[in-house]
Amino acid sequence: MNSIHRYLVLFLLASITLITFAAAIKGYNSSMSKATTLFDAELKSLAKTLISIDSLLPVAELDDEANLAFQIWQNDALIMRSKNAPEDRLTLFERGFREENFLGQRWRTYAIEHRPNQRWVLVAQPVSHRFELAENLVIAAVTPLIFSIPLLALVISMVVKRGLGSLLTLSGALRDKKANDLAPIHLPNTPDELKPVTETMNNLFARLDAAFSREKRFASDAAHELRTPLSVLKINTHNLVLELNSKGIEQSNLSYLEQGVERMSHVVDQILLLNRTSPDQFSANFSLINLNKLAQKIISSLYPEIAERQQTIELDGDAVVVQGEEFALGILLQNLISNASKYSPRQGQIRVLIQQVGQQPCICIEDSGPGIAENEYQRVFERFYRVGGDRHDSKIVGCGLGLAIVQHIAQLHHATLHLGRSALLGGLEFKVCFPSLKVDKND
Repeated sequence: MNSIHRYLVLFLLASITLITFAAAIKGYNSSMSKATTLFDAELKSLAKTLISIDSLLPVAELDDEANLAFQIWQNDALIMRSKNAPEDRLTLFERGFREENFLGQRWRTYAIEHRPNQRWVLVAQPVSHRFELAENLVIAAVTPLIFSIPLLALVISMVVKRGLGSLLTLSGALRDKKANDLAPIHLPNTPDELKPVTETMNNLFARLDAAFSREKRFASDAAHELRTPLSVLKINTHNLVLELNSKGIEQSNLSYLEQGVERMSHVVDQILLLNRTSPDQFSANFSLINLNKLAQKIISSLYPEIAERQQTIELDGDAVVVQGEEFALGILLQNLISNASKYSPRQGQIRVLIQQVGQQPCICIEDSGPGIAENEYQRVFERFYRVGGDRHDSKIVGCGLGLAIVQHIAQLHHATLHLGRSALLGGLEFKVCFPSLKVDKND
């Protein structure tokens, strides 16, 4: 997962480490140059001192920590040397600095001639001694910086976090917004970089709020403008049927008109319900709902239609509680039970089972109808899709929106839908399982 905070901290730490490393290399080269100058001056000073010595000993003792070696030659004969110097010449009899190999290491040498006495003084110093000094100087300079990197990381992290505080505040404000909250966002002390972002989002919220308001007004106006003429048409059609019946006139065509008007009324009601239960529009005032009591209420409202088809319906289960919106769950149960009745034959059976499956509250509705082919399980949730087309054996009007509404309501409640074959009644088994809910037993 990408993180601006992590990116900035790692980038700054990597930059500091790289710069420190480059500075260490630069410091090492600079230290080596200065060490060479200092030690070369020391060799010159030693050589000049040895030239001025009058009393000579064949072998001279030097402090072991001096890391120096010398020879004094006169007339091509070695007349004096340090204890750590070989008997062969340290370097050529040519004035100046050179580098030579002897005694198993690399040496920096200096030769100087004293012409009155025809003497050559040769002095030498191990090159490794110079490297050690330069390394010690660089390490002494860089070590505190290296050990300060964790502290730098902490400081950088705090500074970056503080710098991104307004962005985190904006993210929290957006995360805490409800689905229907389109009010503008106002952040305290908004930095200049975030002002265009907040202004753009607030403009977007304003446009969305205006669009949703227009849509709500349209739905309300559509409900009035569509339902009123359809109700008038239904009444007039019914009165016309009664009038023709009283005169003994055949009115078989009017039955199709009645069915068409009934279908149009059903389509309007379902479209408005679908709009109301849309996740973007629905204001979910969730509370604890007893599914068993709600199912009893819905079955009572649908029982006249079920009894008219001479069907039997059974409600079984316990008092299972879910967190939800009562009106929406009522629509869900109404559509599922109504579908079970529509698709079951006359004198068919419907079973509503409410139970706890593991930790999940579930509603299971079974019928004795023909069921649905397995390859149709996903398509039945498409809007305006009906198995077998617009007409089915029940000859009950429908528009193919019922299960689309059921799916919307299930999404609002984070529930899962399962379709299958009823092992008990042979028809369709429709199961709705809600997220687990821990309810205090004392409630």
